[in-house]
Amino acid sequence: MHRVAQRLIMPLTILTAIGLIVAWFPFSTLMNQRSQMAQVSAQISMLHRQGQALEKEQRSLSTPEATERLARQEYQLVLPGQRLIQVLDNGQGTAGDPGSVPLVSPLGVSSTTTSGPATHHARAGFWSRVASTLEFWR
Repeated sequence: MHRVAQRLIMPLTILTAIGLIVAWFPFSTLMNQRSQMAQVSAQISMLHRQGQALEKEQRSLSTPEATERLARQEYQLVLPGQRLIQVLDNGQGTAGDPGSVPLVSPLGVSSTTTSGPATHHARAGFWSRVASTLEFWR
């Protein structure tokens, strides 16, 4: 029996050492690092594609015709001796253009009187009017 125990000690020691190494090895950290590397790799490939697209755009804009077209469209620039004439659209206008707002019919306007702060200030004393004027300080 003693001989059998001696033969099992060496394989059990090796198995125990392997088990300790496996248990101690940080698998979760390794997996997290692999996923981070995959994300960074995807970002690098996306940036590489964007860089290629920008290089292509730069090559297309390096011609004098493209530069002139860009200057006219984006910056409203013209060559020396030319004039820039802006043609307004066909009445649609833009939201901020007061000229594009339709006129109001005089029949649709109703007259309203307000009895708001103006009548209140007329009845109030001097100091209450000063206090209400300086209300923004509160």
